[in-house]
Amino acid sequence: MAKIEWDSSLSIGVDVIDEQHKMLVKRLGDLARAVELNQGEMEIVKTLDFMYDYTSFHFSSEEKHMAEAEYPGLEFQKKQHEEFTKTLQKIVDEYREEGPTRMVVESVNVFLMNWLVNHIKGVDLEFAKYLHDKGIVLSEE
Repeated sequence: MAKIEWDSSLSIGVDVIDEQHKMLVKRLGDLARAVELNQGEMEIVKTLDFMYDYTSFHFSSEEKHMAEAEYPGLEFQKKQHEEFTKTLQKIVDEYREEGPTRMVVESVNVFLMNWLVNHIKGVDLEFAKYLHDKGIVLSEE
């Protein structure tokens, strides 16, 4: 199973968003380890639930900042966030129904990790560039 850890390549240079991304990466790594090591249903469900709740918080936060900054890519970002949330919910539901099957492990490993890394290095980095170009500094929430 692939490992994910925060490193500077995932930084978009916007502190409030980077801090949230660090938490997502940490918890995704925790989830991958829990599933890989078959650490018990309660731990995995707890981590999946946290991921779902935290991504909702993070996406709402990003979208709020984008709206306040009048970011033209907001609607695309919202669609990306919705896609991720729906897929994460399917993974949670599948895990609750079937346990740590190979499909769940691969979903966590491939989809969640790849999506998060690609999203951060793609559309989130574009938002950071927009903020920088406009001279906008986000405040802590």
